[in-house]
Amino acid sequence: MDATAAAHGALRAGGLMTDGLTECLTATVRPAFSWQLCLEGDAVPAASRQSGYELAVRDAGHRQLWTSGDVPSTSLSEVTFGGPALDGDADYAWRVRVRDGAGVQGSWSRWQPFSTGPTDTGWEADWIRRAPGGRAPLEILDNALRVAGSPALPLPCPPVRSFRLEARVRPAMGRAGLLLRGSGPGTGLLLELDSSGSVLLRRAPAWDLPAPSVPETAVLARAQADHTRAVHQERLPGKDLFPGSWQDLLVTDDGQVIRVSLDGVELLAVEEPLPAGASGRTALHQGPRSQAEYACLRVEDGETGSVLLDHRFDAGEDLAHAALAHWPGTTAHRQPDEWTLFRTTVRLAGPVRRARLYAAANHHAQLWIANAPCLGTTSFGYPGEGYYDAADVTGILAAQPAGKDIPLAALLHWYGPGQGRAAGLPGLLVRLSVDYADGRRDVFGSHACWRAAEGPYRQSGYRNDEGDPVEHLDGPAAAVLAATPLQELPPAISCGSHPTPEVPRVRPRRTRMAERFVAPRHFLTADDGTLVADFGQVIPGRPAVDFLAGVPGRTVMIRAGYTLGGDGRVDTGKTPTQNTDMSFPYTQSAGPQQYRASVHLGFRYLELPGVDAADVSRLGAVVVHGEHPAEGSFSSSDPTLDAVFGLLRDSALYGVQEQFVDTPTREKGQFLADAVNISYATMALFGEHAYTAQALREFAWSAARYWTGAADRGRYNAVYPNGDGKRDIPDFSLMLPEWAEEYFLRTGDLALVRELLPHLCDTADYARRYIPAEGPTAGLVTRLGGGSGPYLHGIVDWPAPGRFGYDMDCAAKTTVNVQACSALLATARLCAAAGQEDDAARYAGAARTLAGTIRTRLRVGGVMVDGLHEDGSPSTHASQHATSFPLSIGITDPQDVAPDAARLARMGMRQGPLTVHRLVRALLAGGLTDAVLDLFTSRDQPGWARLLDRGATFTWEAWDLVDGTDYSQSHAWSASVIKEILDHLLGVRFLAPDGGNVLIQPPLCRLEHARGAVPAGSGAVSVDWRRRNRSLELECTVPAGVTATVRLPAGTYRVKGPVPGAAVVPGPSDAGTAAAGGDGSTAGSPTRDFRVHPGSWSFALESD
Repeated sequence: MDATAAAHGALRAGGLMTDGLTECLTATVRPAFSWQLCLEGDAVPAASRQSGYELAVRDAGHRQLWTSGDVPSTSLSEVTFGGPALDGDADYAWRVRVRDGAGVQGSWSRWQPFSTGPTDTGWEADWIRRAPGGRAPLEILDNALRVAGSPALPLPCPPVRSFRLEARVRPAMGRAGLLLRGSGPGTGLLLELDSSGSVLLRRAPAWDLPAPSVPETAVLARAQADHTRAVHQERLPGKDLFPGSWQDLLVTDDGQVIRVSLDGVELLAVEEPLPAGASGRTALHQGPRSQAEYACLRVEDGETGSVLLDHRFDAGEDLAHAALAHWPGTTAHRQPDEWTLFRTTVRLAGPVRRARLYAAANHHAQLWIANAPCLGTTSFGYPGEGYYDAADVTGILAAQPAGKDIPLAALLHWYGPGQGRAAGLPGLLVRLSVDYADGRRDVFGSHACWRAAEGPYRQSGYRNDEGDPVEHLDGPAAAVLAATPLQELPPAISCGSHPTPEVPRVRPRRTRMAERFVAPRHFLTADDGTLVADFGQVIPGRPAVDFLAGVPGRTVMIRAGYTLGGDGRVDTGKTPTQNTDMSFPYTQSAGPQQYRASVHLGFRYLELPGVDAADVSRLGAVVVHGEHPAEGSFSSSDPTLDAVFGLLRDSALYGVQEQFVDTPTREKGQFLADAVNISYATMALFGEHAYTAQALREFAWSAARYWTGAADRGRYNAVYPNGDGKRDIPDFSLMLPEWAEEYFLRTGDLALVRELLPHLCDTADYARRYIPAEGPTAGLVTRLGGGSGPYLHGIVDWPAPGRFGYDMDCAAKTTVNVQACSALLATARLCAAAGQEDDAARYAGAARTLAGTIRTRLRVGGVMVDGLHEDGSPSTHASQHATSFPLSIGITDPQDVAPDAARLARMGMRQGPLTVHRLVRALLAGGLTDAVLDLFTSRDQPGWARLLDRGATFTWEAWDLVDGTDYSQSHAWSASVIKEILDHLLGVRFLAPDGGNVLIQPPLCRLEHARGAVPAGSGAVSVDWRRRNRSLELECTVPAGVTATVRLPAGTYRVKGPVPGAAVVPGPSDAGTAAAGGDGSTAGSPTRDFRVHPGSWSFALESD
């Protein structure tokens, strides 16, 4: 440090991160560096902003590899290594020193170590899996034979030419299937029955998992039973409209005619003669993500009348299992829920100096070295879009003796295709690199010499039709597997050395999961004596139970749930469970044992039927959620508002696991709109950027994978990654540019913006393609291409009750047009930030034109209507959405702002949780902050306060749970408004990319005080404001590297700063007006701005 720096103190860099991680073991060979700023000694706060930096990188031998030199720059992030590419799987360190605003250079930071991960060509390991097949997906549960996801499960009967089959069957998810006259895969006929009573006979298809669906084949006949059932909610095409119910099925085949009756009524009589002398087998068939249950099944020989099979699965557990014992216990087909235990040994050649373990898996793997758990890794993406993780296992291996075989094991779990999981094949990739004290290195990679056995899990079907399997750990099977000598296990199958054509790339993960054990807050006892644990709130968790003793072979139905029934047991109804089987069946072994679930669900309650409380030594759950770098805060003078904020905070935190999720229970997929809304909350409150960057990239990958045709460009998958391939929701696609802009505002990450821009420009052009130049809807986005079923041409809001009567027949919907305008505006601004001025001008011009047309054609009689119909006639319905959407993005005519905002306030809450942030933003834009407080705190209308009154501890998918629906009780998308609470009720808003410039402006509203903090730059901006009578007091702390404008109502203030001397006060020309008032009358009130540098400040309005 030079004398000047020593005399004045200096600005110093801290919080060093490599590729976004503080402890980085997987840096790229050209990593990006970032840091925060710290004040050192008696540094001058006014100069505590960065004007330049110098960065140096060295290798493990302390040889300097590269220095940036003195670089004039205010950037604290994404400074890319500029030297020759680093080696993979190697150790390095870097440091940085910065110059402050006065040009004074600070001291060097500490050396920050990091390690690179292996390059794609440097793994020295194979992708491995086991041969498909194993335990058949047949299980006795809930007094029925449960059958799931298999092309063929033969009945234990001989082939016959003629037969009579009777079954009591429930198509639980999708269609129940029977293969008739089969002689092998893809032969014979397939009879399918769904929950509505629809019967279909067609040629048998040939398929196997991971196919996302059963292929279409020629249909011989179809019929529909006369069933009258209520439809409780809109569903996508192909999804069950009705809950599965028990139906009596009769099938006869005399070799000439196949007859099918349902509940005593003949529906089909199909003439299909068999060749002379031919016979066939009958088998159960269930497509991917489908499941059926059989209460009984009886088959007679049609010629002799002899009984070939008569199995009752509803006549008691003993009889049911005795019947199941006659069925084939294994299948050669890939299981819908595949578990594989890989084992090998490694032998060390000397004392260990360094050891790194790297792993990638499809879908999840847990690894152990020397019987110690050391690494978990998850990838739900398409091949080539997956991630790998790493662990420092130096400590484990350094404690092992040289020359001894050390066990290395991995449990791989492949779920099959489903919501949030791409269709791909199981696979594991492992690299263990060991550096010895004498400088040698050994690499132990996954290869065909590893051993691979079926894991100790039963095939117990699906939780729901989203493809999430029921996890059923078999304790006795686990004990047998653990005792099996390594060489007696089958060898693994190599799929080739990485990279392979199937998996050309794996990327280092930049997100992290937090896990912690929590105990129940209360233990309850149901009326029948069942032990029930109450965790006090809905959590995304994995059940964990320690049993003092087990009953060998007994299956304990550990069951999670959201609510309790009248008998004190977990409520298993459709709506309370989101139509999800929330059980964790566990088959016990003998003696003391620990049960640890591998997969999480959202739940509040956990019950253990049939288990005495005295037999349990510990009961709890491992809570899992995304790990974030910081956490802001908010509290106020309104207890209800504070309780609502707590609800929103928990929901945002628990709405992220491996990715942003629809819900941690029913649909764990990353829906685009859910990701957008949750991201607004997590970026604002937790300073989260990594999950958002990951999601933005993944949706961009969806565009490159599925939406490249001329008619498709600009669209994104509604869910990605996902098991059902190409599927979009049009107005979800329009959300992405605005989301990318918010990310840029929070981070200043121009590199990612440039990566996304081609897709964002495509989205802007996508909207423009649907604006006709002439005709009844000229100038407006009309029938925006995309979507299906209830999402065709635009979803507007969801679930459907959240539309509050929106006119879905409009060809040119107001909401879609406003979102198209928002996409154009955001894309224009991002183009400008990236230096693409021509594109920026083009999209800005298109946005102005569209906004003008929206204002002129969609306002009728002074009120915004829902849109125009095909003939150009305006809708007669004027929803809250139609007014709030344009006001929320600032395209409402100035003279209409006040009346539109007042109209919104009078309407109360008439938008769903998906779009409620638009309503909040609109009211704030109109200066009606008190109306926003009403939305947050009123129990007399739909909203968060009413949710609290109903016992919610996690925000819901809809404001109301409609009986018979599967609306989620753990749905974080309405947590989006955390951003507005911090922006406007606390009063801290970002003004420039990267958080280096913020506005602090207490709102004019009925709140008496508020305090809180917002992550920004090198720390957090904290604010504490209070009103006493007509006096306003504000205290704030601004972190190093951040400049703030404090905007207060006009007046004279006593100002105290971190050093003698007042804050900078701009001249009268710099004074502004209040952006948000109380009841509308204060909007436009004069304000006074104070420009302040880092440090702690206080402002007090002097009395007149």
